[in-house]
Amino acid sequence: MELDFSNPLKKEDFKIEIQILGSDVNRKVIYDGNIIYDIPNEYGENEWHFNYKDSLYGYFRHFKSNRNDKHNYTFHFFQKENNIFAEIKFNGASKELKTISFTKNKKDFR
Repeated sequence: MELDFSNPLKKEDFKIEIQILGSDVNRKVIYDGNIIYDIPNEYGENEWHFNYKDSLYGYFRHFKSNRNDKHNYTFHFFQKENNIFAEIKFNGASKELKTISFTKNKKDFR
């Protein structure tokens, strides 16, 4: 996993968690503002949750159909017109590039 933060964003202000639905993997911190932890290698619905300063939240799902499929994830966080975004790129068995925007609504991020 690679992380990139554009000015004025600071890496210490972010937290990333993953939850793998239908598995024994509970929601797990992958990045805590300082350390990048191992990503569980499970198949199914991989839900990624982003937290910025405990006030803005981002979310996306990545479906993995095979536990043996490895992926490399790159996250680029940037600010544009007072909004926070994450450009997400993953390479492996599946390849995708998407951009998500952060929101103040935390209902999907519990």
